[in-house]
Order: sequence, then C-alpha cells, then structure tokens
Amino acid sequence: MEYPSHEAIRSLCTHQSYERGVNYHDQGRVRELTLDGAELTATVRGTHDYEISITIDDSVQTYFCSCPYDYAGACKHVVAVLLAANEREPAQTPSDDSLQAGSPDPIATDVQTLVEETPTADLRTFLQNLIADDHDIRDRFVAFAGDDTEHTVYDYKEEINRLFENALSRRGMIEYNTHIDFSHYHDLAATHRSRGHIQAATTIYRALAEAIRENMTRIDDSGGYYGRKLEEAIDAYAETIDEQNLDPDEKQAYIDELVTAFIEADYAFVRDDYDDALRTVCTTTSDLEHWFDRLNPHIAGVSIERTSSDDPATATAADTNRPHGETASEPNDDARTPREPPDGTLHASDFTAGPLTIEEFTGETLDVAHLTVGPLELQYFVGDAFENFHVDAPTTVEEHTADITPSESETSTSGSPSSLRTRRVLSSYLYLADQLGDEETVLSVYDDIYLDNARFCKQYAEQLIDRGNEERALRVVEDGLETFGSTTALQWLAADLYRERNTTAYRETLERLFLDHSEWDAYDELKASCDDERWDSIYEEIITAIADNDHRRLIDVYIHEGELEDAFAAVENSENLTWFQQYAQTVAQVDPDAYFEAYKELLVPFAAGETGRRHYREIVDHLEAMQAFASADRFDAFVEMLKDTHSNRPAFLDELDKAGF
Repeated sequence: MEYPSHEAIRSLCTHQSYERGVNYHDQGRVRELTLDGAELTATVRGTHDYEISITIDDSVQTYFCSCPYDYAGACKHVVAVLLAANEREPAQTPSDDSLQAGSPDPIATDVQTLVEETPTADLRTFLQNLIADDHDIRDRFVAFAGDDTEHTVYDYKEEINRLFENALSRRGMIEYNTHIDFSHYHDLAATHRSRGHIQAATTIYRALAEAIRENMTRIDDSGGYYGRKLEEAIDAYAETIDEQNLDPDEKQAYIDELVTAFIEADYAFVRDDYDDALRTVCTTTSDLEHWFDRLNPHIAGVSIERTSSDDPATATAADTNRPHGETASEPNDDARTPREPPDGTLHASDFTAGPLTIEEFTGETLDVAHLTVGPLELQYFVGDAFENFHVDAPTTVEEHTADITPSESETSTSGSPSSLRTRRVLSSYLYLADQLGDEETVLSVYDDIYLDNARFCKQYAEQLIDRGNEERALRVVEDGLETFGSTTALQWLAADLYRERNTTAYRETLERLFLDHSEWDAYDELKASCDDERWDSIYEEIITAIADNDHRRLIDVYIHEGELEDAFAAVENSENLTWFQQYAQTVAQVDPDAYFEAYKELLVPFAAGETGRRHYREIVDHLEAMQAFASADRFDAFVEMLKDTHSNRPAFLDELDKAGF
C-alpha cells in the first residue's frame, strides 16, 4: 500500500494544521497505529486522547477524528497519523534534488539575475530606503542580520495591544468579523528561529499569546478567529521552549509560567491550550514532576459540589435506568425525576426539575461565558444525551434557565465557574499522576470525584479495567448510570462488563443503547446474543417501544430486518413526503405502482403550496426520486399534469426543463 506523500498530506489541510501535525508526529504522539491496507486507525495524544480513522484509495477519501476541530481541511491529529503511516511505509515523494532539477521559476530567475547584476552600493541604498519606509521589514532585517534583540515580552505586548486599541468599535469592542492581522509577529519569530535566536522567538510568541488572551473579554469572537490565533501562539510558544534544549532548572521557569496561565485562564478552551502546551514542554520525568508539584496546591482540599439525589432542582436518573435490574433505595418523595425519553428525543415537557445549571445546559462542553469555538451544534448543549429536541408543550426560556451570574463562592477572581476550572485542573493532575506511575494517587482521586462528572466516571472505570479490577469497574459504571442517566459511553462500558457476568443485564443494556441512542451496533450485538425465540420476544419489545413515537426508526428497523412490506406500510401511513423520497430506493420495490400513487398524492399539494426557485428545485428532487422506480408512462403523464396545472409559473417550468423533464 502506498500512503500519501508529504505534498499530498499538505494539500488536505491548512498550513497551521500541517505544521502542528508535523510537530505532533515528531513528538511521538501517535499511538496504537494500525495499518490495514487502505484503512488506518490510531490514537493521538493531545489535550485528550483522540481516535482517528482514515480510508485511503488513490488519495485520502475519508477521515474521522474525535477531536472538536471544525474548521477548514483535516485537523492536526489526522495529519500526524498520515505522516506516521508515511514513515512506516514511505510513499514516493520527490527529493530536493528532483525539485531542483525541475523547471525553474522564471520570475525567481529574473530576480536572481537582477540581484547579481546590481552594484553592491545600489543594493545597499535600496535596502536602506526599504527599511526606512517599512517598520515590519526593519524588524525582520534586524532579526536576520543583527544579534538577538533585547525586546521584552512587555515591549511586544505594548505593540500588540495598540493593534487591539486601533480595532475597537465605538462601543469599545472588537466587532464580529474584525480580524487583526498578527502575521508580522509570526514572520518575525520565524526569522529569529531561522537565525538561531530561539529565545527571541519564544518571547514574541509569549507576548502574542498573553496579549490576545488578555483582550478576549472585549472581542466578539463567535466565529472563533481569535481563539484559533491564541491557540497558534500558545502552540508556537511551547514549541520554541522545547527547541531551546534547556536544562531542567531553566525550563522550570517556563513551566511555572504555563501552569500559572493554565490556572488563571478565563475560558475553558484556553486552559485546554495551555494544558496541551505543558504536555509539549514537559518531556522528561523531572519536568512532569515539577508540573505535578505546581498543581498540588490547587488540588489540596478541592471538592466539587455533587448532584444530590434528593434535590428536585438537580435530580437526574431514576432507579428505572439501572440496567442490571437491581433496586436502589427509595428516592425522596419530594424529588421529581424526569422520565427517560425512550426515543432519544428531548421534549419540552421533560424539563420537570427546575432551572438548568450552566453545566447541565452545555453538557460541560462549552464555557458559555464567552463563545470562541465557532458555529454551535446541538451536541455542544446536550452532550450525547439526546439526538433531537421537540417542543410538545407550551414553555418559556425563563422556566428552564437559571441566572448564570455566579456568586463569589462559585467563581475565582477571573470570573470563570470554579467547578469547570477544578475539573480541568483535576484532569491534568490525573494525567500527570498516571504518567509518573503514581497508581495510588490516580485511583484515590478518581474514587473521590468519579460521580462529579460522567467523563471522570468513564475514565475511572477504564483505569480499573486496565488494572484488571473489572468488578469494581462495573460498580463504578452502575453508579454512573444511576447518577448521570443513559449516556452512550457508560452504557457501552456496562455492556462489555456484563457480557460474561450477567446475560440478562447485558441484553437489557444493549437494548437501552439502541432505544436511547439508536446504536445499531448494539442492536446487531443484541440479536446475535439471542436464540430465535428470545429474539422474537425482544424484537416485539423494540417495535412496541418505538411504534408510537419514533416512526422513522420503526421504518429503519423494518428495513434492517428485511421486512420491506412492513416498511412500505409504515412509510405510506406516515404521509411524510421527505420519507417517501428517502426510502424510495429501498421500499418502493414492494409495489412500485402503489408507492408512486401514494407519493404523487402528497407531492401534488406540496407543489401547489409555495412558489420560488428553491421550492421548485425541491419538487424536481422528488420527481427524480419517483422516476427511478415509476413506469415511464405513469411518470410522464404526472409531469405533464404538473406542467399544465402550473403553466402560469415560468420559473417552475424552467426548473423542470433544466432537469430534463
């Protein structure tokens, strides 16, 4: 198998992602790389461990990474994996010699000739004039030709802060889509690095990171531009610290600065960036121990307010969610427990437990005090608990949201909720304890905190499984399911642990995974674990559970089982035009004529309902779906009827004509 060349990998991503991917690869962050022909899988160590899968066929066709990157091209983790695959089985890449042997750039050749032919005195005069007129070029020339500059972090921050001041609007904000150009500082740092002035480059990157971070409170960064620029600066700062090859004592000062920035960061994503930087800088046991010691004061005596099962404002899962069939203690009579939606859909009426906290609202994925991560998705707000949201009862925002103004006891001096800050500090602390082989600390801390957060619960169970203590891991997962409700990750862990221990609980958990989260792998695994008689019983349970409130999944189950006549009836009864289109290729084969007639009865009023090109193109899409299974005579007659009925809509006729109808 020939994996992509460096040039091909570079074409998949932005310059920033490529450079970071190279750094990740060089730092050995790619783990568990599996090469199976055209399929690549790996784990990449970053802020968290991210799972990557890539399919290659002539070129990189598809790739997936579990990280939250949502910008142009492939992320740095995908780049790192492709580079590792390339290294394992090198692809044919052009050598420097072959590049030099190619056709020269005619413009570059002309410039080179001019430089060689111009007298030295004239060149000197030209350069002096250029430097005098351009402050940025002067700085780069000094970096290139002179000694290490004596500019301090504060000198550069003063310059960068002026850029922010100049970009402020009348209301004192950097408005949305106002992008300050920081390329001069990156170019200047790159020049210093090329001349061996690594410490000078480090100073520039630190100043850039601090200046952007300190100005974040007056930026409307809902597009994520400044968040990305901050991440670039922090990454480069860490890389240049590492490039200096400092002795342990010298490096400790930088580790101290990074830990302080990590602790004091106002926003969660910034803490993640500094945590990632610390993992880049701390390359030895001595480094990790120093980082660990610096975090210790912030861990001692910490406590995260836990969800109370008898608090009606924060009650979560009920005993009915316990997959192993045990009965827990009776809940407080005053506690109101939301029902667990059987179809993975969140209804307005499910909000029966009072106002939501910030963490409940965001699934702990976002720091909502300042949105700098780009476009939002439903999953950011509800985690993996729900797939959809339906308003099935009158409701107001005020009924289900809380005042997010934190009290003094809930915040640190920076204004960020202390629980979010503490959880990220704990995550870093646990990472360090694990890296240093301090198993006792890892397990002790997890045992204290695993019911504070579903992610901690999962990580604790995995730690126990890795150490062979599966019985304790199962109890931890069961506690987590009782506390946090039906989460996909915990349910899958429970299924794996039940498999050889409790067949009934194993099957119940797989069934819940499918009913709660549409996990088809769980459906297939459940079926494979049953004999025919037991499967018939479970299948009826599933059909009954989804028949009334999840018709689309009902159709999918029928198709999955090859019950096409039942699927046909379900589509027909739905009277849903979109479903007729979606399932036409699979279901229409049962009775093409009947399917066509039912489809037509829905499309006729839809066609008459609106006007406009977009609406007409939707009609064309439906006609194309119908044409695939309908007889030519029936279809042509229907199209002619539409043309006659809507002959006064020239735009509609034009769209039909462009589509070949």
